[in-house]
Amino acid sequence: MSKELGDDLELLYEANALKQNKIKQFLLSQGILASEITANEPNVVDLKAEQYSKQKGYRYNITSIITVTSKQVDKVRAFIARQGELLRRGVAIINGGYENPVTYDLEGFASLKPKIMEEAIANAEKTAAQFAKNSHSTLDKIITADQGLFSIDNRDTNTPCIKKVRVVTTITYSLKD
Repeated sequence: MSKELGDDLELLYEANALKQNKIKQFLLSQGILASEITANEPNVVDLKAEQYSKQKGYRYNITSIITVTSKQVDKVRAFIARQGELLRRGVAIINGGYENPVTYDLEGFASLKPKIMEEAIANAEKTAAQFAKNSHSTLDKIITADQGLFSIDNRDTNTPCIKKVRVVTTITYSLKD
């Protein structure tokens, strides 16, 4: 996201267009495809027209957002880390905050599901075997099994590109004495 402040709307649009072009060129130079880059229309706020504004500075605030939608997560993370290069080119990128955060989506979940279920069932069997051992019994077969909801979360707030996938299963085994 980039912002321009000023009083001359025409000049602001020109400055905004130049910044947008520099950002796009930077993204292309980092290996992002043109088809993965979307520039939204600039949002113009007339600061003097705001009902409760006591604004004495600039009249206009133009905000522009460029969105990158890519499966090349490593390249995206690399150019995010190199945003400082844009500063040298006279372009300051501002954080999108809660309205426009950087997000990473998990694709191909259907192909992961069987492996996740396999791990969940193996973990349930291991736990049930420990219960059987502690009660001096032998683990028998599954009586009932229910798959709960899958949850997909960021590993932590610092690495939203790494996902943690979890499923809760309820499996009832029979025990033999």
